[in-house]
Amino acid sequence: MKWFRNTNYDFISRKRIWFIISAVVILAGVIGFFIRGGLNLGVDFLGGSLIEVQFEQEVEVSEVREVVTDAGYSNAILQRTGSDQFIIRTVPIELEEKEQLLEELDSKIGINRPPVQDRNVLPGFGRQIAMYALIAVGISIVGILIYVWIRFQFRFGAVAILALLHDVLVTISVYAILFREINTATIAAILTIVGYSLNDTIVVFDRIREDLPSAKKIGYQNVVNSAINKTLARSINTSLTTLIPIVILLIIGSAALKDFALALTIGIISGTYSSIFFASPILVAWNNRFPRYKK
Repeated sequence: MKWFRNTNYDFISRKRIWFIISAVVILAGVIGFFIRGGLNLGVDFLGGSLIEVQFEQEVEVSEVREVVTDAGYSNAILQRTGSDQFIIRTVPIELEEKEQLLEELDSKIGINRPPVQDRNVLPGFGRQIAMYALIAVGISIVGILIYVWIRFQFRFGAVAILALLHDVLVTISVYAILFREINTATIAAILTIVGYSLNDTIVVFDRIREDLPSAKKIGYQNVVNSAINKTLARSINTSLTTLIPIVILLIIGSAALKDFALALTIGIISGTYSSIFFASPILVAWNNRFPRYKK
């Protein structure tokens, strides 16, 4: 985009505004977490039965809800995946009870057999995936810190990890605010966000490293501001071209793809934001706080 070329915005001087924006989003997520009594964990984490049913004609949510409630599952979660297709999530139920529910739906509305999906999930399944994901992220963080320490300096690695954690927290906060279900697709998207966030931050840091010799003349803050402005067009263009197909998936994709696309959309926006408005200002704040870096 032409209006992002040859810019000269002073990002660093307004760092308090950027920090406040990040803090407000994360704080709102924390408040949402406590108000709603936790995150909206999906059947992959809590365990239960999942049936995806295709009806013989277009059907309204209220019609399906009425039948499911009359069958004794008033707390069931309904998720539309098409004009004539729904996912029904319930507490764990036996095969006979599941068949009875399908019979009720068939007799009162009309469904196609067999169901599109029909599975039971143990509570430990999603927790195990989450545990493995945390281990993977932990190992990645150590590797990132070592690599960036060698390639740049230790403070660059530490700030890159802070930016990464910022993006993960923002994503989870938005899910807490919206009370959107967190499932294995969300975990996969968060792992993808980790890589995207780091890549965008490293591009800015590499430009700062290249311009660092001029810091003695123009000052460290001006070097960082210049580096952000030089990479701004690249960051915005990359984010927009990445977001276009993801937003399309978010609009017309299946339920599973929408879950994945929503987390990616939030993460990409947050990753672009953090590399410009969060990581670089923290780097300057760190530089000004410690005399040996300030020199």
